[in-house]
Amino acid sequence: MNIKSLRLYDESLPLNELFQIQGAIRSVIAISAYIDLESIDQLINFVSNGADSRGKPTLKVFIDKSSSRFFSDRGIQAKFIEATKKILNICDSESGIFLVQLGALFHSKAYLIEGNKKAKILLGSMNLTQKGINGNEELIFSEDINVGKKTNANRLSLWMKEYAEALLKKSVKVGSGAEGQFPSCMRQLLLDGSIYYELKEQNPFRFKLYLPEEIANQQANVDQLLEASITDSVSLEALITTSSPMGLDIKLPGLSGTKAFWKKRFCIETCYGYWNPDCLRENLRDTLKKRIEKRRPHFDEIKRVLHKKEREINALFMGLHSRIQTHLESVGIIDWKYASKSTAEEAWNKWIKNTKSKIENDEYYERLVSGISNVPSPDVWSDPLSSEEFEDSFCETLLYHWSKEYSKETSNLVAQAFSRNLDLWEDEKNTLSNEQLKNLINQWLISNPCLNIVCFNEEGS
Repeated sequence: MNIKSLRLYDESLPLNELFQIQGAIRSVIAISAYIDLESIDQLINFVSNGADSRGKPTLKVFIDKSSSRFFSDRGIQAKFIEATKKILNICDSESGIFLVQLGALFHSKAYLIEGNKKAKILLGSMNLTQKGINGNEELIFSEDINVGKKTNANRLSLWMKEYAEALLKKSVKVGSGAEGQFPSCMRQLLLDGSIYYELKEQNPFRFKLYLPEEIANQQANVDQLLEASITDSVSLEALITTSSPMGLDIKLPGLSGTKAFWKKRFCIETCYGYWNPDCLRENLRDTLKKRIEKRRPHFDEIKRVLHKKEREINALFMGLHSRIQTHLESVGIIDWKYASKSTAEEAWNKWIKNTKSKIENDEYYERLVSGISNVPSPDVWSDPLSSEEFEDSFCETLLYHWSKEYSKETSNLVAQAFSRNLDLWEDEKNTLSNEQLKNLINQWLISNPCLNIVCFNEEGS
């Protein structure tokens, strides 16, 4: 029996050495709560290079369905499918990547490498990730096994194969077509969605002034260009739109009417942002396209003016600098960061250069114009408090939408779908607690494993 601390004593090894056995490889089972694609590739190469030439080996990789991001990230999904093709090119038909779907947190880590005479089993805290293998402090138990003997290690390897067989009944195989099975628990439902949130759209166009603390909150009295509601900065929009001589007196197309409507029908607000289910993703994207069309003229005009009138804008900023410095001197303040004209000018020119560089990046500019950012649902499930907070905030918003139905039915499609599929009476909605609602959702998903509670029966489908 060997116990390894994969960092404390610098005993970390590359995957092919960590899993190495005497003789040719016939079968590998890898069970890991988290897996990264680089480690899967290394495992595939390890099996390919060490396979028994007399027949195709078996390689079964089990990963938590939620942590895989298979359903929430299309790029990762494509890479998992490509990895599965590689596995099936060198391994038998029983092989593949299996997404384990459990209501509880799937946190197992175990590895079994079998050959014709020797085998090895590894158990411990190590995930099949580069951090797990080469980065984190990990503790693993490993044992070399003589195939066919009756030892504790042999019995442990037999138990592990039985455990893997049981996991197959709770898994979907990548590339089998069964990946389309919908969530069977609320945890999976939320992780399969995406999170959208509003960006602070003016941040890229605001230059921080680092005003002395004693006047930072009184800047409305310092200069017309400094809004009292925005602390310690000047906006590029103010320099463009303010009347002469303090600004360029150029009118920008407005942004009114484009702020709130994108999220009302297709998202549920949570503590992490606005959650959007996969089946309504295209609907939301169409709405965001319309939002971008309305907002683009505003930002295109800022971009045009910045390129055409950069010299005039710089002169206006230096004029503002002089007025601020004069005001500070009049009240006896001499320690402003930008008291020196050359220091202020250098900082401003650097900021303008960075701003122009950012808005020339198409991806950044599209996100700026949209004012909305999109990320996969956060993987908070290893933290019980965070996962509970996520679920609670989701349920609170559902209950809020339902409370509006007494005067007028909510227009939120997610809330409508949950209401119909849970078959709730109006008075039931009014008395449900968060915990009761979570239980109802989980019961529905377990009873209807091939249906999506968000979109099943949506608009008559």
